[in-house]
Amino acid sequence: MNEEKQLFYKQMWAFALPITIQLMITSGLNIIDSVMVGSLGVEAIAAVGISNKFTQFLAVILQGFASGATIFSSQYWGQKNVSGVKQILILVSKIATIFSFIFALVTLLFTPFILGIFSDDAIVIAEAVPFLRIISLSYVFTALSMIFSVTLKTIGEVKRPTFYSVITLLTNTLFNWLLIFGPFGLPAFGIRGAAFATLLARIVQTLLLFSLFVKKGILKSEVDPSEPALQITGPYWKVTFPSIINHLTWTMGELVFFWLYTRTGTDQTAAISLIDPLVFLFVCVFTGLSDASSVMIGNQLGGKMYKKALFYAKQFIRLTTILSIVISGIILLFSPMILQFYNITNHVEELVNQVLLAYIALLPFKNLNYVNNVGILRVGGDTTFVMWLDTLSVWLWGIPMAFLAVYLGWPLWSIFFVANSHEIIRAIIGVRRTLREGWLKTLIA
Repeated sequence: MNEEKQLFYKQMWAFALPITIQLMITSGLNIIDSVMVGSLGVEAIAAVGISNKFTQFLAVILQGFASGATIFSSQYWGQKNVSGVKQILILVSKIATIFSFIFALVTLLFTPFILGIFSDDAIVIAEAVPFLRIISLSYVFTALSMIFSVTLKTIGEVKRPTFYSVITLLTNTLFNWLLIFGPFGLPAFGIRGAAFATLLARIVQTLLLFSLFVKKGILKSEVDPSEPALQITGPYWKVTFPSIINHLTWTMGELVFFWLYTRTGTDQTAAISLIDPLVFLFVCVFTGLSDASSVMIGNQLGGKMYKKALFYAKQFIRLTTILSIVISGIILLFSPMILQFYNITNHVEELVNQVLLAYIALLPFKNLNYVNNVGILRVGGDTTFVMWLDTLSVWLWGIPMAFLAVYLGWPLWSIFFVANSHEIIRAIIGVRRTLREGWLKTLIA
């Protein structure tokens, strides 16, 4: 291995490993909810599943806001411009707070209507209404913790947020146990207890991450509004707006997919709801690689080191392909063991195993999209291209194919496969775009 590759892997693991661990711990919030609620039965699993699917709509849009923070903060940090980092942090935090507050208010006012879109099972909706209303109270904290987290990553602060994620996970686990099951004579709140525990954990996480900015002195740095390089509101929206639209159309597509799955039955809804918790730990690996690629390549673009940025991009694509094959085998090996923790019927377990096989077949393409389209192309400001690629692939291919499969009465695994076959199209076109080098741009002065 030559010196350049050694430097790449040293930097990549320094970023990707702590980020991946942090994401795995954070994903524990959802997994713990899923496992503990899973002991309450199929209706409870489905109720949490449809609530989390709607909440994912907010999370993915917030990722659009956060992507802009990642792009500009990483390039500013590549120039060691602390004032630029501070200004982008404040700008995006304000935007995300306002949006998530409005989203929470709409959720509180129209909860039954929202849930009715995803299920016509009266028992499931009755379980889900109080859960979603409580979860909506955490939306502002979810937004702030996301913006704080991505900004800290871009300035190389990845170890302490990982430790704080452990604290958050322990907080969530403790209050899940206390509030769901009611030990020691305490009242048992069922799935409402899981929602309260998540709310408390998000508050703790947000406060801990904010304390890091105070400790690092980022908020004390002086900003000169007259300096052209720091007038970033216009450039932020120019680069970020396509990304936000991208996340919006993508999330709407995901909601349509999930709605189609729910049309096939409650068992099928429960099975689909279990896929994300089963694979999310492994998704964290590639989300970590995606984040690492954004930071490392963004730093190089900020310093106008285009040749090195392209070299890093090719290495990330190669590594993603190899790891996808390895992790496919791990999912096949361990998923049957994890399913034993759930109180589900044999039919639901069979459905989950079938869908997992379809998921594994698509995994290399899906992961290339995580790393290449989201991590590499966007950090060079190629957000408009990625927006059109994602939107057209989902809405002109994936959704029509899914509707056709449901109409024809295909089994759940085949509906899942054709619905997500857009991953193949996006991966092929996206990698070609990266190799053509047009995305290598410095976006700041």
